[in-house]
Amino acid sequence: MLLDKTLIPRVAVEQMNQVHDTEIEILNKLYETIEKFESGEGSIEEVEQLFDEFLKDVQEHFSFEQGLMEEYNFFAYPMHRGEHDRVLMELNQLKKKFEKEKDPHLLKEYLSKIFVPWIVNHVQTMDTVTAHFLSHFVK
Repeated sequence: MLLDKTLIPRVAVEQMNQVHDTEIEILNKLYETIEKFESGEGSIEEVEQLFDEFLKDVQEHFSFEQGLMEEYNFFAYPMHRGEHDRVLMELNQLKKKFEKEKDPHLLKEYLSKIFVPWIVNHVQTMDTVTAHFLSHFVK
């Protein structure tokens, strides 16, 4: 397991918590598949498939939050959206590099050293503030 769900704080909007939980499950499944591949048990195709699933989930996660922020005119939407856009850009660049090099270690390094610290911090800060604001409108 790369990230224990309990390390991600719960926010004031349960739908956001559910989105975060799903993303962490996919992240952990991807990481475990990479480790299996590194030990000679899995295939590169399994890694590719799960990375695509993870990327799709991150896009849906961000789109969901952005939709709520836009709908309820969240005051810090541009800053929050900017973080989402930055991470999606990194993930898309990583996808291109991975498709070219077929090296799952690239994914493992990014996920463990960049994505996990970012998502924990992002939920603790931006998502917590956003959810507090949205909780006045979304039940």
